[in-house]
Amino acid sequence: MPELFRLIIVVEGPTEANFVRRVFAVHLGRFGVEAVPSIVGKAKAANRGLSGSGVRGGYPYADWRRDLRNALRSDPGRNLRVSTLCDLYGLPDDFPDRGHQLGDANPGSRCARLEQVMVHDITGSNDDCGVWRLIPYIQSHEFEALVLAASHCLGDLFDADDQRAGLLTLQADISGIPPEDINDSPLTSPSHRLRRLIPGYRKAVDGPDAIELAGLHAVLSCLLYTSDAADEEDS
Repeated sequence: MPELFRLIIVVEGPTEANFVRRVFAVHLGRFGVEAVPSIVGKAKAANRGLSGSGVRGGYPYADWRRDLRNALRSDPGRNLRVSTLCDLYGLPDDFPDRGHQLGDANPGSRCARLEQVMVHDITGSNDDCGVWRLIPYIQSHEFEALVLAASHCLGDLFDADDQRAGLLTLQADISGIPPEDINDSPLTSPSHRLRRLIPGYRKAVDGPDAIELAGLHAVLSCLLYTSDAADEEDS
């Protein structure tokens, strides 16, 4: 029998958790990987008697560090892997070495360096939890970049005239821009564009729905295609 792996993905909140359950876990299941989401900070909130859809993680980094180390220690076996799904946009202020990365205008290289910083921080000088099993991932800029890559499927989710008009405006605004390079300001970040232009947009439901309709392969192909096209224009 092929070796089976279990992958715990520590995520920011319900939106990312829905994506992992409904899309990513289905894809990885074909390769013998059981993927399960874990919302950062949720265990700490539960210990304080808090629960429900309003409980989300993401802040501070200390919660990420604690939950990642706990996940690694939960199973010492070699078949466990632990990953992350967090956003470069709005990264916690206490993220190690965050200030030194702000001068880098390239989101991709910033993410790569911050991922390595995360690994080093969790490892420390004494790797007591098998940090070699940690596969960090920081999304550039935020999860909704994947939704923009699947924006052609958003039309199947909305039937109101103002929603369809807003979607057309959104698609015109981002035309030709790689989804991961959409401006990350509070006014023009992917998530703010979606909420501002599409009335009634439900972050935790509509985003995963659109990605599921488009298919993971199509979304990733869009990201790669637009990034390659942007590179050609710059060269």
